[in-house]
Amino acid sequence: MPKISKPTVAEHRSAQRAALLSAAEALLLEGGVAGVNPRTVGERAGLARSSFYDYFPSKDDLLAAVAMRAFDEWGAEIDEALRGTEPGIDRLTAYVAATMRMTADGRHAIAAELRGEELSPSKQEDIKALHDALLEPVRTVLEDLGVPDAAAQAYLVQGLLNTGVQLVTHGMSADDVTAKVMALLTRGLLA
Repeated sequence: MPKISKPTVAEHRSAQRAALLSAAEALLLEGGVAGVNPRTVGERAGLARSSFYDYFPSKDDLLAAVAMRAFDEWGAEIDEALRGTEPGIDRLTAYVAATMRMTADGRHAIAAELRGEELSPSKQEDIKALHDALLEPVRTVLEDLGVPDAAAQAYLVQGLLNTGVQLVTHGMSADDVTAKVMALLTRGLLA
């Protein structure tokens, strides 16, 4: 029977899976998708290549899991940033500011590396659902503000946020981008 490094088999398996995900994230940020494969991920995690397949049937499954973990972490940070803010403009500002700050802190890098990667249709659907869930606070804020067709407008706001992310990625300060995005939103959508 193989040795386990945690008190229970379930905890051991969870730790091994987390190690593989962390290894994949590091490799992805260092060398892009091309540097992520069962051998390199196993080596980085300190596991045998064959152990990779105990947790992920394919590279596709691993990359999808990396993306899903990044979305979960991003969503948790957004929730934390919105906690305690007043509904309306304050909450929208907090959402925009958190998005730009997290981008400046490098938390958007995994998404950038995975953009355009051809994943299986089912994995793409899973990731799309997570992405859509991140828009829920925007839709809610827009509804609170009385913006008509808030669901469609949330997607338009997301387009503006994506452009803001690009500006931050190219060196503009998160605070400056937040101010510019909020100015466009308050003069346009919320006018």
